[in-house]
Amino acid sequence: MGFLDSLQSSVNRGMAATGRATSTMKLKAQMSEALKRRQALAAQLGASLYDVTKDDANLRAGREALYDGIAACDAERAQCQAEIERLEAESAAATAANSYYVCPFCGSHVVTTDLFCSGCGKPMAEITAALSAQQQAPAAPVAPVSGAAACPQCGAPVNAGDVFCMSCGYNLAAAPAPAAVAASDAEPAVAPVPESVDEVASPEAAPMPEPLDAVASEPVVEVEAIETVVAPAPASVTEPAPEPIPAAAPAANVCPNCGTPCEPGDAFCMGCGARLS
Repeated sequence: MGFLDSLQSSVNRGMAATGRATSTMKLKAQMSEALKRRQALAAQLGASLYDVTKDDANLRAGREALYDGIAACDAERAQCQAEIERLEAESAAATAANSYYVCPFCGSHVVTTDLFCSGCGKPMAEITAALSAQQQAPAAPVAPVSGAAACPQCGAPVNAGDVFCMSCGYNLAAAPAPAAVAASDAEPAVAPVPESVDEVASPEAAPMPEPLDAVASEPVVEVEAIETVVAPAPASVTEPAPEPIPAAAPAANVCPNCGTPCEPGDAFCMGCGARLS
């Protein structure tokens, strides 16, 4: 039991230490947040007090360095802000110098800083008014190309297989099928012109076929059988047998047993060992 009690005491002490460490961390974080809020409030209070007391000699006494330092920071900030405004003004002027209008009366380029058009002499106010009127006027609908599919809502041409119109977004899949072409719009069928009777009728009448009775009454001509003469088969020609070619006589210096060439004076064949003499 003593060992278990000691183990339980160790576990309890560890859990207590962990709880204290966690609580300490939470309290430190809360203190840090409170310090940040205090510094922000102090900065606001100091700024407001500086604005009120910067001209009071009694309050500035002994704090001249702080007041002079804050005044120097304010002067530096004001100088930087003035430089930023100057650069932004230069950028806007450069952008305005590079932009131009197209005169709606003569088509010349008119810079935004110009007062009159160099092509027709119209004042800038009249040119801008004409451009504004053109922008506000509704765009004319695009006429569909003959033979090409068109959007049923806006009339813009569409390609085969498109699901939506690229101009107005109309769902082409839900559009009704195009109506069939009316019969009045189709080309009238031209009826063939009948030929005259004189051209159709032949000057000579075609012979009428004879009646069957007349054909049947004609006598039937008997055809005698033609004897077929069969020519006798030609006699077979016997080709002469080729004459046998006589065997060449063995050379003088050849073994009569195996035919191996031998040198003059050899007593035995070098191929089969037969005695030559």
